[in-house]
Amino acid sequence: MKILWSWQFNIRTASESNSSDNWRKKAKRHSKQKLFIAKVFMVERPKVQPPCKVTLTRIAPRNLDEHDNLRTSMKWITDAIASYLVPGKAAGRADDCKAIEWDYKQKKGAVREYGVLVEIETL
Repeated sequence: MKILWSWQFNIRTASESNSSDNWRKKAKRHSKQKLFIAKVFMVERPKVQPPCKVTLTRIAPRNLDEHDNLRTSMKWITDAIASYLVPGKAAGRADDCKAIEWDYKQKKGAVREYGVLVEIETL
């Protein structure tokens, strides 16, 4: 596989399934994540089309449970990337495209180091 596009941005993700944050705080976090992705894709304009593999690597001082919490922490980022790769679908529906393979990883960061590395490869 060949990496078509790779980018890392400094944003904090949190497990949405275990979060007891106020709905306003969650909404602010979600819109910030979607806005980061939208800005990157508008500026960079990567020439990427399905079929492809998207690998999202969460960088944080502490790891999350890989089965549930890691995926839910990246939900809004996944939705934003998928809506760019599969235009025309309703918001939150584009990530079910069978031509996109999703992979989630995590890497231990330093104290107060948070980020997400996005890599898109050909299949």
